[in-house]
Amino acid sequence: MFKSKNALLFGSVGLIVLAITVTTILERTKQTAGGEDVRARASATGTLTMKGIVSAIDETKGLIIVDNVQFEDQATTDKNLGTWTVTPPKTFSLASLYSGAKIALTVKPTTFLAATHTLTATEIKVIR
Repeated sequence: MFKSKNALLFGSVGLIVLAITVTTILERTKQTAGGEDVRARASATGTLTMKGIVSAIDETKGLIIVDNVQFEDQATTDKNLGTWTVTPPKTFSLASLYSGAKIALTVKPTTFLAATHTLTATEIKVIR
């Protein structure tokens, strides 16, 4: 009777230690594989940041023609994407722009249409 009580006690303690060890290993593996919380990645909104030079403003259509459009990303700053037609946000005043102005654009990726060279900006800032 005494041996079975000790075996039960040692078996229970052994299973608890094993469970703690396995849990610790799994937690460390999850952190290195993902790097961050899945909820944080899912809630992040993706936007593109670009820059260019205003070449023309069409106030009747509410469009801006921008030359030398480039991504703001440091790895791709040398890649000129050409001339693009930009639809500004509704709150933006076209009167604040002039031909030759350097601008920074924030763009939703879904409105970045490479085939037609058109995009819709969510934010436009004049770079001085």
